[in-house]
Amino acid sequence: MAFDVGTAPVRYERLRAQITPQLYALTGQQAVVPVAACPGWSVTDVMAHVSGLVAETLAGVPLPRGSDEATARQVQDRRGLSLVEICDEWYGNADAFSAFGQEDPAYVAALTSDLVIHGGDIAEALAIDLALDEDTVAKVAERYGETLQERAHDLAGIALTLAFEHGVTLDPPGGGQIPLSLRASAHDFLRAVTGRRLRKQVCALDWSDNPNVLLDHGWSQYGPLQD
Repeated sequence: MAFDVGTAPVRYERLRAQITPQLYALTGQQAVVPVAACPGWSVTDVMAHVSGLVAETLAGVPLPRGSDEATARQVQDRRGLSLVEICDEWYGNADAFSAFGQEDPAYVAALTSDLVIHGGDIAEALAIDLALDEDTVAKVAERYGETLQERAHDLAGIALTLAFEHGVTLDPPGGGQIPLSLRASAHDFLRAVTGRRLRKQVCALDWSDNPNVLLDHGWSQYGPLQD
């Protein structure tokens, strides 16, 4: 398995410790910059979701906590708080969330993936290098990659090989009729597979053949990739 979920609590805390100082250092103007990957949200709103997800997990709020309704609630519940206050909440829950992770590391693995993706969203919105642990980014890419391979096989009959620039190659599950391979960095793959890139940008990645069948049938869980 690409992502050992048992390591997720440590990975999440490492990410939090790395990016929190940078978030605290942002100016008030930077805190309200719109995040294109999350329409209608600012940098502060993205972190309201991130912190709210942790707070709701610890409070035992029923699943799902990642739906559109739930994420909107997390942001609305923190409306009026500054980015610093939201980061205070997030960091203040660190010990309790770490303890929760020992009980349910698989759930924390999902939140670790969410944090990596939204960290990338903030970095792109502000045009800054956010300190995201490279090994964790790589493992999250592999996690998304395995899921993509399953969709490609099940929905399009594609045997998809993923060759990551960090040296890991994910061979396809058996049974696919159409061979296809993609070589990419973990960062570029994650931005593409999570809908942060246009179809033409995804097509411009290093494919072994035309990826249109995959982009129409298995690339996204939400349907064909559009420009």
